[in-house]
Amino acid sequence: MARTTKALSGPAKDKLLTGLVASTDGVSSDVARRIGATLTRELSEVRVRRDTWDALRNGAVAPASPPVDRAAPHAKATAPPADRSKAPAAVIPAAPTQSATAAPPAATFDPYGFSAVAVLTRKGKAALAAEFAKIETAADLRAFSTAQHLAIDPALNDVASIRDALVAATERRIAERKAAAS
Repeated sequence: MARTTKALSGPAKDKLLTGLVASTDGVSSDVARRIGATLTRELSEVRVRRDTWDALRNGAVAPASPPVDRAAPHAKATAPPADRSKAPAAVIPAAPTQSATAAPPAATFDPYGFSAVAVLTRKGKAALAAEFAKIETAADLRAFSTAQHLAIDPALNDVASIRDALVAATERRIAERKAAAS
């Protein structure tokens, strides 16, 4: 049995998304370009019907997607209309706008943003201390410790002492790796 869908990522996914948006009736080219750019940036992989992909790949306008009964997950789709002009236009919801007064969302801390072992090995102790100085809260330092497998005393509460403990734990980890390798 032939597959009815195709998984797409990368340039093929980008071509599909921009082609679908551009072929939608009633969407200006500027809006289509912005929606296409947003979709290609935010989606990493899509699954598309083979007939739609073949039509876009051959340069034809994408066929209208047949309606599917969402209540019955395994229901067959009805046949697409023979005349493209009678097909319903795809409705793309407007992207939410941020008001000028809304503050940007706070950046969340990434405990995998840098490797403590790599920084200490390549750049030295001062560079590692400078990286830890960028981390402002004790909770973020503890999250870093857990993520990077650096053992520190759980009784430490002061940010400066946690930073010093992380530098020492990184040095211990490198020493243990060297001892295990010899």
